[in-house]
Formats: sequence, C-alpha cells, structure tokens
Amino acid sequence: MKRSNCVLLAGAAAARRIREEGLRQQQFSTLVGASGGPKWLVISQLDRMLMGEFFRGRRESIATLGSSIGSFRNMCYAMEEPLGALERLEYGYINQVYDSEKPSPAEITAAGDKILQAVLGADGARQVAENPLWHSHFVTVRGRGPLASEKRALLGPALLVSALANAVSRRSLSAFWDRVVFHSGESTAVHFGNLRTTNTRLSAGNVRAAVLASGSIPLVMAGVQNPEGAPAGNYRDGGITDYHFDLLFEHPQGLALYPHFFPYMVPGWFDKSLSWRWVRGGAMQNTLLVAPSPGFVASLPFGKIPDRNDFYQFSTEERLKYWNAVVDMSRQVAEDFFDIWQSGTVADHLIEVGADDIPHKLSRVATA
Repeated sequence: MKRSNCVLLAGAAAARRIREEGLRQQQFSTLVGASGGPKWLVISQLDRMLMGEFFRGRRESIATLGSSIGSFRNMCYAMEEPLGALERLEYGYINQVYDSEKPSPAEITAAGDKILQAVLGADGARQVAENPLWHSHFVTVRGRGPLASEKRALLGPALLVSALANAVSRRSLSAFWDRVVFHSGESTAVHFGNLRTTNTRLSAGNVRAAVLASGSIPLVMAGVQNPEGAPAGNYRDGGITDYHFDLLFEHPQGLALYPHFFPYMVPGWFDKSLSWRWVRGGAMQNTLLVAPSPGFVASLPFGKIPDRNDFYQFSTEERLKYWNAVVDMSRQVAEDFFDIWQSGTVADHLIEVGADDIPHKLSRVATA
C-alpha cells in the first residue's frame, strides 16, 4: 500500500463507526480548529478540499469550534463563498509585511484586523452570524486583574503566575481567565464542563472583534476591548485555555472532524511542555483527526511546519518563498485524504487510538 501523506487517528467509537459505514460527511456534527498561527498553512489545502468537496451540498447543521487561527479558518466555512474567503485569508496571512524588525503589538493587531476586513468584506460578518447550517463557536478569554492590562510590566509577570498555577492544576486557569465563547444561533451547540465559561451570541457587529480577539496573543498583539454584546473587558487568544482543546466539551450528537497540523493535541497554551497533560485517546472517543504524516512534514523545506519564529529567522523574501512552497506541497495531504475517502479504503488507513495512547506516538509507528 502506498504510504500516505496524511494520517487518520480515531477514538474507539469513531473508528468503529467509520469502519462499519465508510467515511461520510453526514457522520460529522462538529468541526474543530486549533490554535497555531502559521502552522495552519500546512492544512490550508485540506480546508479547501473539505469546503469544496467533502462538505459540498451539506444539508444538516454542523457546529464549528475554534480558537485563534482555528477561528479564522472556521469563519471562512460559515461564509457564502467559503473557498474565496479562505483564499483571501491565506493571501493576507502569508503576505503580512512590517516596516520595523520588531513590530509593536498595535502594529500586529492592525495587520490582523486588516486581514479580517479583507476576508469578510461588506457582508461577511452577517453571513457568519446568521448562517443557518454552519454554527460558529469562536473561543476567546477575558483577562482578570492585571491580565486585562496592556502594560508589559503588569501583563508579563501575571502571565508567568498564570502559567505556574496551570502547571499545578489546569483548573486554576479560572482564577486568571474567563473563557468567553462567541456563538451563532440563539443557543450554543457546544458546552464546556471545565473552567468558567460565558456564552455570547454573535452578531454582524461583533464577528470581526470576536475572531480578532480569539487570535490576540498576549504581549504579541493587543487585546480587544469590550466586543459588542459581551461582558466588558479585554479579550485575548482563546488558545490560552483551549490551544488544541482537551476534547472534553459536549457537542451535537455525531462525530467530530479535526483537521489538524499535528497528530497530537495540547489542551491549553501553557501545557505545551507538559506532555503528561496532552490529550489521550480516551478523550477522542468520537473524534477523527486528520493530520500531515511525519514523513510528509520531514519533506517540507527546513523539515518543519511554518511557525511564528519564521518572521524573525527569515528575511521577508525567504519567508514568502518558504510559506508558499508549504501551501503548494500541502496539496499532497489534501489529495491523499480525498483519495482515501473516494476509494473507500479508509479502514486500511485508520489508526485507532486506545484510551491511554498519546496519538502522535501511534502516527509515527504507523507511517514509519
């Protein structure tokens, strides 16, 4: 069997259903999008395939849940011309250029807002807020105490204290952050059982602010103050509480599809180095994760997926060449997923993740 450029990892219930029924869009009630900045470029072609082929003709409602760049991507799914929206997002994101070597948070925030304006156009925010099928959920956090400040002297130490408390217990995040989920529709379709959560309805007047806030990394970007319809405060990157999500949230009955740049999930931003807290297969019961294979990633320029450090490690010309090459090469990931789906060979490629397994270890063994 040809080695695939993508890996398909599934929890026990999802694996059983997909083996019995094959792979069909109707199985999925939820689409998940992770934080990760430029990492998303390695699956932008997969998003195109999902929008244009896999979910084409969708008639049943589907909930999307995203933080940071996952919110930006999922926003495009909820627009009337999703492929065009994604093209504009990709172009604007890749072609960010700053006059200064170390742009200020205000400059980076302005650039992010400019990208959103180009993607949404005159009517996109209304389309997202009122879409009858694609029910968006954009995760943000509202900082408490000094974490609401834009002063580095207050914000920096407060972030450190928050990270240290999180290392002891993830539950401690509620002492520092309120999770605020902006959702379309009269009621939220996704429910979190951990950490304090406030749900706020999306409107044409707050979609842009909600998505921008969802990706506003502390110290890198400025927070978003007082989004329309939400509790007053300074709103920041939802990845702080939900970087890749811990998958313990409740979602509509059905499976969750998770197109991801990594074959593993880190619950919150501060958990990156806490490997014992990474998501195990038990939380993936109803989830199918699709990610680039380790072999594919090794074949990319520099042998890695793009990340924020590329802004500092490469000249603008080098970065543009690199990022565009990754997008072009990532067609192989999308095409392999398409072929697996269309050929009905998903059972041959599916990797079932056991309750105690860390997914990425299985993906490396299976694609070696």
